[in-house]
Amino acid sequence: MKTFQTSTARTSPVPPDMGDNGIWAFESRHAETFAMDVTEHPFLKLLWIREGAATIQHGLGSLSCESGDLVVVPASTRHRIVDSASQPVSLYGLGIAPTRLPCIAAVLPVFELATHSEPLHRGLHIEQHLRKILYLVDQTDPPSQLSAVATSISLIAELALMLAPPERTANANLTSRDAGSQPVDPMLESYVDWLHRNFYEPLTLDAAATASGMSRRTFTNQFKARTGRTWLAYVNALRIERAQELLRETDRKVTSIAFQCGFEDLSTFYRAFKRITGKTPSNS
Repeated sequence: MKTFQTSTARTSPVPPDMGDNGIWAFESRHAETFAMDVTEHPFLKLLWIREGAATIQHGLGSLSCESGDLVVVPASTRHRIVDSASQPVSLYGLGIAPTRLPCIAAVLPVFELATHSEPLHRGLHIEQHLRKILYLVDQTDPPSQLSAVATSISLIAELALMLAPPERTANANLTSRDAGSQPVDPMLESYVDWLHRNFYEPLTLDAAATASGMSRRTFTNQFKARTGRTWLAYVNALRIERAQELLRETDRKVTSIAFQCGFEDLSTFYRAFKRITGKTPSNS
């Protein structure tokens, strides 16, 4: 498994070099004379556009991409990159082979040929993931190689969750379009999707506003307009909803359930549970 560091601009694509462990990480900075023939690969490929602009030509047409975009190229997709004449791209790439990593095969259907703009995946920190993978694949020790594979699988899993967000339950009035008539802000919508998958993590209002690209005040107003609830009330509703499921379906202790759902102390959990359900955990 190798990475190709490109200290000078390339005039042709980086040759594929899929490792035995199923990943291929690469970096490519295109010269103004860069040219690519139509090609296809037997593996999923992700392209993170760091700089510049280009068109991804494929059998059904073309996709435009620019700095900050993530391009998903499914396996066996005939395609080529055509750079902007004035702004050739610099990119990071990751190829991942389901034949060698069968654990990802089940999620491949969600990876359709597409360009995803930066606001929709800001919370995934894709560039940081790819930089880490690029570093790790150059190391020869087994722990680094294992970490490269683990980081790649983690990135694929997070992207799969983003591309196929879970259905939102109507329980506790948490419907998919609570505010109805409000226009959808894509960054706020992305954050709400992320929140439904990560409500159990340590969260703050300031971090939520930052992730949505807003000031605290603007986020607070838009979040309530979007969901019909304050941010904290919405988070607690998600946590209590999960706590109710665990109370019904498992024999875990209340303490364990509270911490698993994201509450840092039992008193806060009990107060939120009573406020939302009208019951105590022991009586639900």
